[in-house]
Amino acid sequence: MRLSAEEISAGWENVGKPIQSVSPSSEYRMYTPLSEAADSFIRWAQSPQDRVHLGIPRIDEELRGIAPGEICMMVGFAHGGKTLLVLNALRKNMDKHVIMFIPDEPKQLVLIKLTCIIHRIDARELETRIAKDDQEAINLLRQTAEEYFPNLAVFDQPLNGSDMERAYDEVCDVWGQAPDLVVVDYLDLLEAGETVPDKATFLKGFGRRHDIPMLVLHQASRNAGADGAKLTMSSGAYGGEQQATSVIGVRRKKYQIATELHELIEKNDRSHSERTQDRIEHLRHEAMIHEHTLSVSLLKNKRPAGQLVDDIDFELDSATGRLTYLDGKLPVQYQQRGLYE
Repeated sequence: MRLSAEEISAGWENVGKPIQSVSPSSEYRMYTPLSEAADSFIRWAQSPQDRVHLGIPRIDEELRGIAPGEICMMVGFAHGGKTLLVLNALRKNMDKHVIMFIPDEPKQLVLIKLTCIIHRIDARELETRIAKDDQEAINLLRQTAEEYFPNLAVFDQPLNGSDMERAYDEVCDVWGQAPDLVVVDYLDLLEAGETVPDKATFLKGFGRRHDIPMLVLHQASRNAGADGAKLTMSSGAYGGEQQATSVIGVRRKKYQIATELHELIEKNDRSHSERTQDRIEHLRHEAMIHEHTLSVSLLKNKRPAGQLVDDIDFELDSATGRLTYLDGKLPVQYQQRGLYE
């Protein structure tokens, strides 16, 4: 179709004039103006209280908190300390309203572990005293639930997507507000989607829909996370990390040290190398240091200007489950600010 001379003339007359913006239709499902991203970032920057920190200063400074709508994924091999790290982080966030989905562990064990961590009491001792109807021990358990964590909701039954939505709505109704954080322990147990990336995509949508921070635990693959090996961005079993804004690695160094030590001793039995023997002695010393440690790193950080953080070593009290910084691992500036424990 050819334009008439009048239409061409009218077109040239409009050159340089401001274009009238058109309000997006409420029927649009995908499109939103970029200006909404500006509003969202301004809210994020001006509302640090809406972000959740783990209580690990070197990581919190780089991550600057888990913001509403974001997923922070915690990756580690089975029984490598991920849940324990989360429970210690909850101790740093007792003022927050938290929902915890943990089909892998009964809520009674969650409460017992929190009680031991908070009050620095041996888990065996607590169980023995409660079994003997020791009222002081029983009151300690109740105090942890009622006074320290009245705003922690734990769901330990298997869940699918609709169950999560219902649980979320019920908790919001009880509290009269939305939670500050949702924890999922762990990703592969979620019955939402056939694959791990499907499950991670569902959780990302869940977090954005409800505008809440998400902390999601994820198992490392057997070849990537076994034997305490150093974790990388590709350590998660069957993927899923792409949907996360940040990824935290959790590992036990003692398993990596034990594996290398075993291999070197076998090698040295054949070669009798002086260099190998020196390495063996060094590893034996490291094995003593890391017999009861947990190492945490920041593997992915999409926060602008945010850096990654290499292993931070914590001393693990195996009796109470409490984590403290391994001597010399926290810079002096954090100690001076009262963040050293």
